[in-house]
Amino acid sequence: MRLLILLSALVACGLAAPEAAMAQAGPPPLRVKVLLASSPHLDAAARARHDAMLQSLSAGGPSGGWFEILPTGLDLAEFEHCTISAQDTRTCASRQLAEQGATGATIVVLAGGEGERASWICVGTGARPTSPERQAIRFDLNAGLDTASPKRMETRAAAAGCITSAGAESGW
Repeated sequence: MRLLILLSALVACGLAAPEAAMAQAGPPPLRVKVLLASSPHLDAAARARHDAMLQSLSAGGPSGGWFEILPTGLDLAEFEHCTISAQDTRTCASRQLAEQGATGATIVVLAGGEGERASWICVGTGARPTSPERQAIRFDLNAGLDTASPKRMETRAAAAGCITSAGAESGW
């Protein structure tokens, strides 16, 4: 009982706040290099919405998230071309990752579609996807961004799963 009173007094004085905050924060976000490559057929607003979806997964974003998203240093134009390439988009992205020398937990998110017909293909540096069903998703982008939507968490979890599975492909 005395320990509880002492802890309460320390928190009230601000002496235990950092530890208490850290204990409630959970595990640190995964550090991952992510490049979002949107289809060139999407207009600027749709591209911005895909980017907003990715940023919603970032620990630095307004709603917190799963990842600390780092820059990849990769050439975006080559990956954007993969979204409309005649060859398989995943094969194209894998080839580009190898040609550009990507290493470690580097992920490319190939984004397409708008609104209820949005899609992501998440590609890592491995030879093949570790979880194909999680690395190619279709989702309602509007629901993922609408804080009042009952499907928001489900949509964000699917997007985070896409990235995490591609991270596993990259050798996490």
